Amino acid sequence: MIALPGRSPSDWSRWRLSTQFESRVSDGVIRQELNRILQSSMFVQSDRLTRFLRYAVEHAISDRNEPLKEYIIGTEVYDRKPPYHPSQDSIVRTEARRLRAKLKEYYETEGKEDPIFIYFRPGNYVPVFRMKDADVSYQVVKNSDDDLFIEGAGVPVAVIPFLDVSGQPLSSKYARGVTDELIHELMQSEGCRVVSANSIAHLGAQSSDLPSLALKLGVQVVLEGTVREEGSQIRVTARIVNADGFQLWSQRFDAEADPANQFVIQEQFASALVSRIRPQQSILRTADATVGPMILTVYPLILKSEALLEEGTATAVQAALVKFREVTEMAPAYARPFCGMAHCYMWTALHGALKSTELISNARVAAERAIEIDPVMIEALTTMGSVLGLEWKWKDAEESFEKAVGLQSNATGERQYAMLLTMLGRFDEAWVYLENAQQIDPFSYLQKTACAKFFYLSRRYDEAVNYFIEPARYGLVPVESRLYLALMHAMHGNRDQARSIVQVVQRSAGAQLDLRAWIAEIYAYCEERPLAEKIVKEFGLHSAESRLSNYRKALLAMALDKKEEALPLLASSFAQRDAELPFLAVDPRFDPIRELSQVVDILEKVRCRDV
Repeated sequence: MIALPGRSPSDWSRWRLSTQFESRVSDGVIRQELNRILQSSMFVQSDRLTRFLRYAVEHAISDRNEPLKEYIIGTEVYDRKPPYHPSQDSIVRTEARRLRAKLKEYYETEGKEDPIFIYFRPGNYVPVFRMKDADVSYQVVKNSDDDLFIEGAGVPVAVIPFLDVSGQPLSSKYARGVTDELIHELMQSEGCRVVSANSIAHLGAQSSDLPSLALKLGVQVVLEGTVREEGSQIRVTARIVNADGFQLWSQRFDAEADPANQFVIQEQFASALVSRIRPQQSILRTADATVGPMILTVYPLILKSEALLEEGTATAVQAALVKFREVTEMAPAYARPFCGMAHCYMWTALHGALKSTELISNARVAAERAIEIDPVMIEALTTMGSVLGLEWKWKDAEESFEKAVGLQSNATGERQYAMLLTMLGRFDEAWVYLENAQQIDPFSYLQKTACAKFFYLSRRYDEAVNYFIEPARYGLVPVESRLYLALMHAMHGNRDQARSIVQVVQRSAGAQLDLRAWIAEIYAYCEERPLAEKIVKEFGLHSAESRLSNYRKALLAMALDKKEEALPLLASSFAQRDAELPFLAVDPRFDPIRELSQVVDILEKVRCRDV
């Protein structure tokens, strides 16, 4: 899909929807082009590809209502007989790849002067038609199970009053308050149409029959949940259910049951939930369409993938990447999973990966695909901003973020922008965006880690201790946050506290090299050098064969007071363009060598890499 230059987000969304529902290329022109292709030397001898192309084009421009599926092509074009299982017989997928390649070759040679192009997007058997001098493509789509978007004005949502399962005064207040705040947050969210509470109350007992309720209210999605109070904790569990009554997703938030701050906590419960589930595609945000069957099909997988990424562990991030890829294969024109893939690659690059440039390259491909699909999607713009930052293209990165935050406040985007500004040493500016993200979703593990990293790099150690002194307020503190806290304690002279934290983390660190290196560092700063060197030796952290980046090795050398080893490692880190290297300018661990000419030279080159 090609974006029209100079159009507003609303104009672009309306144009994009129109290309999904109608073809502006006449059937006669399409059939003339089809005959030209089939009579060409490339196709005249290929009976199977001729049958495939003719069938697909005629199916697209006919009045048939059934979607064009792999099974239909297999039986109608390739004469497969029951029992025919496309998952076991790849004839259609194989021939589709051949057909795409053959059409590409045709339009590069015999058909380069043709007035119209016919082609197929990867993973799709519906042909796309584009006039040679036009800057838009047209696809004939009859509402089917493969539709991402269908006619509508945003996503219609109903919120069922949350159930108090504890029967306590405070939990009862939270149940009512979270319900009200959730309705309010959804009404403020672009692309959501919320059914009034009175409409639900009017249906009375029918609200327990979710399919009937959804049908009567005309909604696609229903939110329900429970509130539980136990000791000093409040737990809110929220669920998303589709119109058929099947649960799509569940999210649990824990917080301190503080009666004095219940309004704030209720607001943040609702804000955090909506920030994770709200519409992201611009066509939905501008209420120019509503979600189609395919989005509802892959939505649970998307939310599961994002939840895994949110966990922020190597195992969870790799699992998220696999799931995001699965969604892109199922819905190749859906931008959201491409953003998720990019973030998985970037997370890995920022956690001691040896060849981070390859990961950033993969992230760029995914981010570019998201931008191509939806040029004004906020998440696509912030994802690209993060990629550009890790490519050391500072000006372009900041422009991409500024464009995104100008469209809408977004917890993920503002947190990522804050991390870019932190990397550049612009701490006061960074804190503004980080605080905005904190107000939207303080329960996020990635947010807690970003805050810990910011406090450490900006040397606000006392603030960090105060921030994390009551970890139960917004749930558990993730491992990475605890390690930053231990590092701050160690460098602030509170070695007993640092030692206590790292000992707990060490028990569950497994063989993750970045965590083991970090643990060794903290022990070294706690004057437990023999223990630190034992970990380095056991996991081969400084060996030439280690899968740890040279930047992380340089950090470890600094902790072990081997400054002469850190310098060549930093030079190698620059040569390999390690994603984490720009933090050299602000990380307190490099204070002892930052003024050396070799380090100054590296930093100058990194700062000037804005190309």
